[in-house]
Amino acid sequence: MSEQRSVAEVILDQLSAWGVKNIYGLVGDDIFYLMDALGRRNTIKFYQVKHEESAAIMASAQAKLTGETGVCLVDGGPGTAHLINGLADAFMDRVPVLAITGQVARKDIGANKKQYVDQQSLLRPLVSYTGLLCDPAAAPQVLENAWRTAFAGKSVSHFSVPMDVLAMPCKAAIIPPAPYLGTQPRSPAGVVEGALELMRESHRPVILAGSGSREAGGVLGELSLRWGAAIVTTLAGTGVVDRYHPYYVGGLGHAGSPSSTRLLSQADLCLVVGANWWPKNYVPKGIPVIQIDLNPAHIGSTMPVAYGLVGDAQSILEQLSGSIIPDTNREWTGLIRKEINSWLTRLEQETSVQSSPVHPAALIRSIQELAPDDAIICLDTGDHTVWFGRVFRPVRQQVLLSGKWRTMGFGLPAALAAKINRPAQKVLALVGDGGFAMTMADFLTAVKYNLDVTIVVMNNSCLAMEKNKMVAGGLLPEGTSLQNPDFAGYANSCGGLGLRVEHSRELVPALRDALNNGGPSLVDVKTSALAVPGTTMPV
Repeated sequence: MSEQRSVAEVILDQLSAWGVKNIYGLVGDDIFYLMDALGRRNTIKFYQVKHEESAAIMASAQAKLTGETGVCLVDGGPGTAHLINGLADAFMDRVPVLAITGQVARKDIGANKKQYVDQQSLLRPLVSYTGLLCDPAAAPQVLENAWRTAFAGKSVSHFSVPMDVLAMPCKAAIIPPAPYLGTQPRSPAGVVEGALELMRESHRPVILAGSGSREAGGVLGELSLRWGAAIVTTLAGTGVVDRYHPYYVGGLGHAGSPSSTRLLSQADLCLVVGANWWPKNYVPKGIPVIQIDLNPAHIGSTMPVAYGLVGDAQSILEQLSGSIIPDTNREWTGLIRKEINSWLTRLEQETSVQSSPVHPAALIRSIQELAPDDAIICLDTGDHTVWFGRVFRPVRQQVLLSGKWRTMGFGLPAALAAKINRPAQKVLALVGDGGFAMTMADFLTAVKYNLDVTIVVMNNSCLAMEKNKMVAGGLLPEGTSLQNPDFAGYANSCGGLGLRVEHSRELVPALRDALNNGGPSLVDVKTSALAVPGTTMPV
């Protein structure tokens, strides 16, 4: 018979058996017994945040960075409600997250009890599984139901536990890991050959690379050279190939290179690798698309697909590259190089502006020059995101962002999770003043755990994206101005390093000092609110 433990201990034993090392959250009455159990072990580290939203974003960011299931733990009622934004980010970007929440005692469920809410109904639109653990004997099974859905389905799962259940004895055995949950589907050779037939007929190919192709960057670059295909990336795919690749054009869409859009408008085939983003205003209608994705459900879900290949990008691209006829179309590859050179010349003009306030492009170029080749760059949502996508030319840096949910406040919590899970890599967050203000309390979390993260604030005293769009549409930009504190002073008062930049000549020294600080640092950069060229379409 299994040793008798409390439900709280069984939950943590079960998570440990599945390899969970970190949990992000905030204490509350309903989870006291879980917190007590966490404090009595060293197999799982609990990271206390200032706001539950940050805990959910950190779990989502961990999943995006590592592919592992991120776990967050909070109180019931308001604590659970505060998770919603971060869980929505994970749900929309299809990454595995497990949310554990407390609940009032069983006798109070459905009664007129303070802080009670039907959590299953509250979260159901944003999770693939939600359960209520009401009996101690069911603890491992309820956990496994949630875990399977999150891990295998690359989605969000949730379960809540009444506070009185957590203290109850539980004799149920721990369920061991199930390695087969990671089994990957793969299209057979005959299907791959069908895609090759389409590729061999193409004379003006383009490859669109997303985050799902990151581990296959080398072979993707080789295929590009053999096939004579331009390489365009999504924002999350930044760094899949480096800026020195002769056919790497840049990003696509609102935050991208105009050359990417122009080349796609002339292409006769697009190979989409590890991306499910297809911005209709920036891609031609009717172009044949071959999509490679690990998840069969993603094929054709967001774009019209002529042919789908399911499986690991590395192995499929190796098959394609080894069988493709070497490129002989000098006219197309010459046009690719011409577009790239034209774009680089334009970027040089934009990024060389010396001014006060700082030109946004000059800030992004300075980050490009100083960020280590393997840095993790966490982007918040706002005008700075578009400037980054337009200007930044990567080596091997990896970008984390809120892809489809596009929530403000993502950058700082994501940076904390990135540093916790990749301690040997430099982590930098580029945030707007509006987004940073939403979660800035958790700069104290960086200080508490001495996390070596650098936060760069693009401070233009307004919600620039909204302001510029409203002005372009002939509207009064009401509600877009911001009253900001002294961000650098705030960082210093928290116990970190705060630096302020008011002229572009100060950028490099300040960024270098922040990156070399060895602890939490913040660079408050006074920037102009210039609109990104070509992005202020009337609303």
